[in-house]
Amino acid sequence: MFVASSTAALVGLAAAAATGIFTGSGSIGFLLGSCAGFVGGSLHYYRMCLAQALSSLDEHPRLMQLHLAYNFPWLGYQHLRRSQLRSKEWARTSFARQGNLIAAWLSASDALDEIHDRKTALILEAIIRQETAKGLIEDKEE
Repeated sequence: MFVASSTAALVGLAAAAATGIFTGSGSIGFLLGSCAGFVGGSLHYYRMCLAQALSSLDEHPRLMQLHLAYNFPWLGYQHLRRSQLRSKEWARTSFARQGNLIAAWLSASDALDEIHDRKTALILEAIIRQETAKGLIEDKEE
């Protein structure tokens, strides 16, 4: 939520400066500007989290289903069919269901980071092997 609070501060200060120039007092401008900035920043944060969660759902549907089921066992996410675990299905659902997906994505972030780290390590190993074979990198263990 750093995005929302920093947006609130920046928009609030800009609105305070603008109203201060015209009215001599920037308090109302700061109040209204910071509220508008917070709402705008929060909406932006929600949309970015939803985009990341939908992307993770497409890449790792079983992991996301596991976290949906762990976080919301009473909603029956453990019984979803594979076809229901696509981002197209979730992009058109209610805000509550999208919020559940975002919560599952946040709780799965450590596992997603580990998957990303392992993939990165495998790619780096392949690159190093290729460059070593080409003679671009000397083998320092000799």
